[in-house]
Amino acid sequence: MMYEDMVGQDALFDEHKKPKRRLRLGERSQPKEKRERAPDRIADIIPIRDMTDDGAIELQDGQGYMDVFQLTTKDVYAQSEAEAEMDILALTQYLRAYEADIKIVSLNFPVNMTPQLAHIQQKIDANNSPLIERFLQKKKVELEFLEKHRTNREFYLYVYGDSMKDLSERCQFTRRKLQRVLPIADLENTKKLDVTYKLNNQNSKLDHQRG
Repeated sequence: MMYEDMVGQDALFDEHKKPKRRLRLGERSQPKEKRERAPDRIADIIPIRDMTDDGAIELQDGQGYMDVFQLTTKDVYAQSEAEAEMDILALTQYLRAYEADIKIVSLNFPVNMTPQLAHIQQKIDANNSPLIERFLQKKKVELEFLEKHRTNREFYLYVYGDSMKDLSERCQFTRRKLQRVLPIADLENTKKLDVTYKLNNQNSKLDHQRG
């Protein structure tokens, strides 16, 4: 073996002649930057602060107020072409005239069969016929199945305002403009809380549905 070849082999194992590798090792040894700690409470994340006596929702950090309404939907497939065009025109006029922010949200809620189940149970308790008993029990099982496995899709409209006065004026304007095409219905405070909870917990299923 030639002397030059032996020198070349020694150079392959000489760490002092590899500054690039030493630089990479030095970079890896640097401490990692600490990640920001995630908020401990969901209240620190969502923009909602409180609910007023009037049912409006106060937002965090002085961002104003908002209110939630349920949209009364209709069967568009049962409409005539002229009716559909009128609805589209009315909705377009509202969206052009309304300059503030709005949000439309669709959510699935469990079917509420509580009144029907209570009625069937009364019939069962008062019944003395085995034949009718069998029919009533079958009907009860069907209602329980619907309540457990079926959902209703509902649509909600969020209206925002910098102050309670702004919010009230915008709600009145929205109600007036959408009265024919998409009437909005007021929600009880408990239902507003259900909608808020469902919106921030997408995988959850409410045990009941409040009207």
